[in-house]
Amino acid sequence: MGGEVVPEAWRGGLPITYHLGPGPARVRLKLEFDWKMVTAYNVIARMEGTELPDQWVIRGNHHDGWNHGAADPLSGIVAMLAEAKAVSRLAQSGYPPARTIVYAAWDAEEPGLIGSTEWAEHHAEELQEHAVVYLNTDGNGRGFVNVGGSHVLERFFNEVMKDVEDPQTKVSVQERRRANIRINGRSEKIRNEAKNRSDLRISPLGSGSDYTPFLQHLGIASANMGFGGHSGGGSYHTMYDTYEHYTKWIDPGLVYGQTLAQFAGRATLRLANAPRLPFDFQGFADNVAGYIEEIEALADGMRDKTATDNQDIHEGVYGIILDPTKSFGPPLPKPEVPYFNFAPLKNALARLEDSADAYQTVAISGAPASAHHNYLLYTSERELIREQGLAGRPWYKHHIYAPGFYTGYGVKTIPGVREAIEQRQFDQVAGQIEIAAQVLTNLTVRLDELVER
Repeated sequence: MGGEVVPEAWRGGLPITYHLGPGPARVRLKLEFDWKMVTAYNVIARMEGTELPDQWVIRGNHHDGWNHGAADPLSGIVAMLAEAKAVSRLAQSGYPPARTIVYAAWDAEEPGLIGSTEWAEHHAEELQEHAVVYLNTDGNGRGFVNVGGSHVLERFFNEVMKDVEDPQTKVSVQERRRANIRINGRSEKIRNEAKNRSDLRISPLGSGSDYTPFLQHLGIASANMGFGGHSGGGSYHTMYDTYEHYTKWIDPGLVYGQTLAQFAGRATLRLANAPRLPFDFQGFADNVAGYIEEIEALADGMRDKTATDNQDIHEGVYGIILDPTKSFGPPLPKPEVPYFNFAPLKNALARLEDSADAYQTVAISGAPASAHHNYLLYTSERELIREQGLAGRPWYKHHIYAPGFYTGYGVKTIPGVREAIEQRQFDQVAGQIEIAAQVLTNLTVRLDELVER
């Protein structure tokens, strides 16, 4: 390629100078595709609950992979199979689950979450009525436990983390994760929280694995679990993702596969047997408060930067520094960023915080929870979706978590508001604030109903 050298952010990893073009280079590509239709197979196993059979805990991992797929997905699915075998033996020994457990091995995840999405859409009405939670694993590695999911499950997963031992250090996986964040957290705030906050935060979920249709489309509280951080890289989705490579470099002895089975198995059984479902709304409200602060900071930062950039454009600063022999010209001015009224969202959050505190008093009182009370708990996540979906992509219905429109897997929290600001669609921000405030209010109404009962 000829022409000017590309900006640094555009440069690849080859030992060459990257140019914008044009040629003289000419590349000829021959592409071949196999468009034949094949059957995808989901494998579903169900163990009926003895006390609450109409409440379902769903546990899944996909079984298809690119090439050999040892790390992705087989390292996850063998842990799930070990977990399912243990659950079966418990039932045979006289300890069957109180709630129904559904184990699912999904097909066609790699080409677009097809197996899980088709199944979730086909059974949507049943799932929205009966599904308590969806628990997902995918590939697994070695190092630190990673949990992403609905923040109503944050405190629950911290309890599970405390009770599982890390096989390398012999401390709890929570203690090891906390230590890692204290040292390697990406900001001082995150590092301080790991030191001082009683519960470690779990990450919000975007997309990238089979939890997507359950959480984003149906509003079923979901989580994704796995270990990583000390695993070798380079084999992902390649022909080198073999058993030999995995057991030599990723998880020798498969010790973290065993730990994943212990971790996910505890989560599955505790949710299946809990007299009162361990949903916590204080942690949810605390995380949402942080997301609102982030969005306010985003708007303020964009406003200041836009004003500064426009001033530099109007004063000719870019014209002075640009190389006159090059074709680049100064940028065009951008519309100023208005001030947004976040009061409806903050007021809704304040009411939610009060109701979350009130529900926590009920939850720790030891009062028994009826089947209907638990139904109100596990369907509370449905209050965060709207049938109209998100603007421009109505299939995604969750208004607290969504994969970004332009980020692929990456999550956007309170996506309607955040992306309207990021994409400078300022006329839509007020309406999106009202929508986000309404879903928080819907959840508050649900919590008030639980407290009154």
